[in-house]
Amino acid sequence: MRSVTLSLLTLLFSTFSYTGNAQQETQSSAAMDSLLSDTPALPSWRVLVAGETLLLDSVWTDSLWQWSAPCDGPFVTLRFEAKGSYCERVMPCDSPMESDSLRAAEKENGREMDAPLSKDSDGLTCYAINVEIHRSQLDSLPHYPLLGSCFPLISERAFQRWLNAINALTFESDKCRAIDSRQHQSCLTQDQVIQLLNLIPSEDRRLLILKGLVPHTNLIQQLPLDDLFHLQVFRTKAEEMLR
Repeated sequence: MRSVTLSLLTLLFSTFSYTGNAQQETQSSAAMDSLLSDTPALPSWRVLVAGETLLLDSVWTDSLWQWSAPCDGPFVTLRFEAKGSYCERVMPCDSPMESDSLRAAEKENGREMDAPLSKDSDGLTCYAINVEIHRSQLDSLPHYPLLGSCFPLISERAFQRWLNAINALTFESDKCRAIDSRQHQSCLTQDQVIQLLNLIPSEDRRLLILKGLVPHTNLIQQLPLDDLFHLQVFRTKAEEMLR
């Protein structure tokens, strides 16, 4: 009788011990699977590239961003946007290397072999860019609030041509129409807006021009309204416009 009781106790103890070990293995395996499946993905960045015109608008989700393309000028601006902020980096473009096909075309057409080959049919220099950027490189760039920013900015060369053309007009009404016809094509800096507004002597017309420039000016909230509007009534309306 004693041996039967002892055998039953031994069987029960072995069963509980096996069940506990099985549960422990299951919990351990589940924890490992959870760690593997919960690996966080890299946050995405919106990447904008602009030269004379906007060249690229894409999303960056990897650790390395690579981009190769022709440029429409010697420089392009790279803009990275994420979580309500942005950072920018100006990158130089390179003139393309001479290729065998270009040299063959030069020889076939009877042109000088030592003539520059990095020009297109209009005689303008051609450029290209090849960029590789790691996410860690963005940490060293200054970050700015995305609210109130505008992109892409007009190049200084293009702005000066526009400003000179407006300044050459005789009548103020013609200058207003010239500003209004181009103001939506690209973004302006605060200094550029000040130069445009100073071409318009009448503060009522200057206020109308400012209204059209507000959505297309970078950080326009920092515009020195006290210098631009001496009459209180127009300065107050301008302040309400920029809020």
